[in-house]
Amino acid sequence: MHLLLVLIFVLICAYWYLTRTHNYWVKQNVPTMPGCVPGFGHVLPSLLMRETLKDLADRAYRGFADSSVVGFYFMRKPMIVLRDPNLVKHVLQSDFASFRNGCKINEKADPLMAKNPFFIYDLEAWRKSRARVVSHLSGKKLSHLFVIAQNVCAKMMDFIERRLGESRDAEYEVELKKLFVRYTGEMVANSAFGVEGQSFADERHPQSFHVVAESLFVPNFVNVVKQTIITFIPEAAAILNASMIPRSAEDFFRNMLLGILKHRKRQSQTSKPNDFLQFVLDTNTQDDVESIIADVIIYHADVYETSSSTLAFFMYQLSRHPEEQEKIRQHVRDATRTTGGGQLTYEALKAMNYLEQAVYELLRMIPPVPALLKRCVQNTTLVSQDGLECRLRPGDGVLIPVLGLQNDPKHWDEPEAFRPERFGPEQLAERHKYLFLAFGEGPRMCVGMRLGLMLVKLAAASLLLNYSIESSAKSKNPLEMDRTAFFAYAKDGVWARFRKLPL
Repeated sequence: MHLLLVLIFVLICAYWYLTRTHNYWVKQNVPTMPGCVPGFGHVLPSLLMRETLKDLADRAYRGFADSSVVGFYFMRKPMIVLRDPNLVKHVLQSDFASFRNGCKINEKADPLMAKNPFFIYDLEAWRKSRARVVSHLSGKKLSHLFVIAQNVCAKMMDFIERRLGESRDAEYEVELKKLFVRYTGEMVANSAFGVEGQSFADERHPQSFHVVAESLFVPNFVNVVKQTIITFIPEAAAILNASMIPRSAEDFFRNMLLGILKHRKRQSQTSKPNDFLQFVLDTNTQDDVESIIADVIIYHADVYETSSSTLAFFMYQLSRHPEEQEKIRQHVRDATRTTGGGQLTYEALKAMNYLEQAVYELLRMIPPVPALLKRCVQNTTLVSQDGLECRLRPGDGVLIPVLGLQNDPKHWDEPEAFRPERFGPEQLAERHKYLFLAFGEGPRMCVGMRLGLMLVKLAAASLLLNYSIESSAKSKNPLEMDRTAFFAYAKDGVWARFRKLPL
């Protein structure tokens, strides 16, 4: 009998501990998602990999159309989803000092990624890190990287031509994501490591740059579990000593860079190349090898995944909209002829405004990062236009549903339609700035935005000038997205067919 009473008491105490924070939003009259599970809150499906936090944010956004904010719980921690773009502006810009990016890296386990401005919590350290990275990507330096990207594009064209030459039907059917990670991987290898990545080789060596880099972002079970723990359960990540970059990959990149750095030091100043690695070396006055390696790894992480995904989804959309594809192709031809003298130059690429609008429209429909997570670092209050006040304490989470905001019919007419004209000057002037968040916004917006756009536009323009992009039956319409991936990832791939344009 006494044992039974003790057991009941223990169960009551456990239940109280697991649920005692689950009335936090009710006390503030904040609408809260149903289905809260003791100890797990609303994220049990995410922990079981039945959905991502993006899906949770999307459910909250779509299920509370009349609310400016929606409360939920990540296990025992209160979090909130913002549905009002004015509140998003407050978090990302007006009071950005009160909020940090949600993923805090363990410096001991992941010393290189801990130097990435995206993960730095301390405000002063973040400012210094961001300024350093921005200095590597000035307009003049981008023009030098453009030359390298042109050479990589030429390799990609040769690769496609070889595939077309092997085809009986004079077409090349390809999973686009796999094609474009070759492009972005080779760009990183050539510009940040100063080596050939063998990305477009017909037979790839297991220890080639491309093969090692490709393994970092594949949404497999191990990567998803690790990323979930690091992002949302930092206490467990610290105990497990979990890191974003596998030790084997870090050692591979480190050893490669150390060898390259020795070679660069022996070169004369006049013979040094204009590449990203040299930009980093020129600004690293302390000769800090760890900072050099960190900047190169940051560049790799920013360029490799998001640019390749954007290109894959963009080509998919063009394959499904042949009239829009032809319109963009003619626009590219006109800019090449009038601004580039018939050549695809850096100035011609900058003049391709409609192509850029089309890329933005794709990023609206399928943002690379479908939700942004922020952590409150000091007591603050959010006040929405509907009069609701939401008090946040240090540690409380804020989830910004990028996908929901960018595809809400309340703000976008027929959001499922692909319409590049949405991003024309007049439309931009009329629309709330914080309804488009593919690159984030405010002081912490993506530092690599201009580089990413340049790489995407250059590859797209090169392909449109040479090939017709046609739809493939291998891709579902609409695409079914992978629910276990942190980035936007199509479950069965993104397919299209390339066919040579007549001369």
